Amino acid sequence: MAELIRVEGACKRFPNGVEVFAGLDLVVAEGECLCIVGPSGCGKTTLLRAIDGLIALDAGRITIAGGEVRGPRRDVAMVFQGFGLFPWKTVEQNIAYGLEMAGAPRPLIRERVARQVELVGLRGFERALPHQLSGGMRQRVGLARALAVEPDVLLMDEPFGSLDALTREVLQDELLRIWQARPVTTVFITHSIEEAIALGDRVVVLGPRPARVRTVLEVDIPRPRSVASVVAHPSFVRLRDRCWSVLRDLEAA
Repeated sequence: MAELIRVEGACKRFPNGVEVFAGLDLVVAEGECLCIVGPSGCGKTTLLRAIDGLIALDAGRITIAGGEVRGPRRDVAMVFQGFGLFPWKTVEQNIAYGLEMAGAPRPLIRERVARQVELVGLRGFERALPHQLSGGMRQRVGLARALAVEPDVLLMDEPFGSLDALTREVLQDELLRIWQARPVTTVFITHSIEEAIALGDRVVVLGPRPARVRTVLEVDIPRPRSVASVVAHPSFVRLRDRCWSVLRDLEAA
């Protein structure tokens, strides 16, 4: 597969002088879902925000499709853990927000919003406000809003981290179904090894601060997938144990 995202020698320091990551190199192929795990505080979210152009690196560079990232791009969309919905906007209005900011014509907005409502299973809730939805439904709205702009790159920062176990697994299956319908290059941050294996084509393990890539695991489980089929696959336990082993060694070092 062709390369789409490249992170070269990335370095970032917090204002207090703490070095989050240094000399970090990473490549994401077009159409790939790359999952990133690592110890708390190792800079996973910071790296994602740098790829999104929301923060600048102190050294190194990030390119998408050969162009250096110098700020937010219209072909990149982010899904946050905290939903990030406007409480006064309906489901339809929240999904339409990115398209409106891009100046899309009204007929296109209506068509895209209707398609995403159907895709994420929110038909019948188009005029509901966020407080009238469950946590899982609010996260579906956040995902639909990101997908509505038809990005080339989808960045997901622990989007299911605050959900209960059952809802989380349901949304993992939904995401697998959506990817099957429209594959999009994705960088997915998670603390869950099982989730990383279920969703990812590769799993990158970052070390503690200052973070670097410590290992990359190829997930040799064919698509299409479901969470149940992944857990039942002969490679699942091997991949999970390998990932745990790397993380345990990092914690002990």
